[in-house]
Amino acid sequence: MNLEEKLYTSTEVAQILGVSLRSVYRYLEENKLDAEVKTATGRHRFTKQNILDFLYPNKDNMPKDTQNIPTQPEPKQQKIKKEEKAEEPVDWLARFREAANKFKTEEAANTVQPEPAVATPSVPEPELVEPIAPVAPKDTVTGLGDFSFVSEPSQEQAVEEKEPDSSDHYYRSMLGGLKEIAQNIDKSARKASVDYAFTLNAGLSLHKPIKPFSVLHVYIKSQDKDLFEKMLQLVPSDKDTAQVCLRISNKDSTYSGKKELHGLYVVSNMQLKADLLEAGEEELAKELDQDFPF
Repeated sequence: MNLEEKLYTSTEVAQILGVSLRSVYRYLEENKLDAEVKTATGRHRFTKQNILDFLYPNKDNMPKDTQNIPTQPEPKQQKIKKEEKAEEPVDWLARFREAANKFKTEEAANTVQPEPAVATPSVPEPELVEPIAPVAPKDTVTGLGDFSFVSEPSQEQAVEEKEPDSSDHYYRSMLGGLKEIAQNIDKSARKASVDYAFTLNAGLSLHKPIKPFSVLHVYIKSQDKDLFEKMLQLVPSDKDTAQVCLRISNKDSTYSGKKELHGLYVVSNMQLKADLLEAGEEELAKELDQDFPF
């Protein structure tokens, strides 16, 4: 394969290196791979030299003709073993705690008058869920109920969402895919006896199969935010790469009409329709009216 003098996407680099997209993101975190450009939306772009520097860090055995770089993929079984071996020494829990402590320290430093600490119920910390296969940086689902799941979305499947405001907090979770995260939200809330309710695409998917989506929007109360951040092992993220959006609402009306579907709680139909319309999802709001009239 010829490497051209152009900017490559993360997906293209993964194909050139013969690894998963998750591995490319891990190389970036470990500073083994550099990106020439990072867009305003958090996406990376790589030059030909970035790829060559990763393949030949010490300039040893670099082909004289750098236009032709061998890209024959390794046998599937051998590649899986290498990735598993590389991930074995990583202590994800330690890394999460370090990131969480750093975030809390910066947040405290920027707060002029911090709010009084709110005591949160003491609940046992869940065991880390170890995925069977590497998880893509951003997965999508067609539903949280008994519907099929999709692991690697195309750009055409992107879902328009409400612009982040003071009540929306975006994160990535160390627990795995969206289905596992949704189940842990319910498990954590029930153990601590606190309220929650899914809304937007996640909420509508509990009613019926819908188009793929990539972010779980869930209402919680402000005093429970720290609890969910800890139990879901959440790390702050931007909107484009987030898996979870915690929507803060202390209104009793947000939770009074919630109902249980497929073992998870979803807001009332009226609240769900209002949220869909506010997010610009008119077609989904019409589907809700047609299939589940008020």
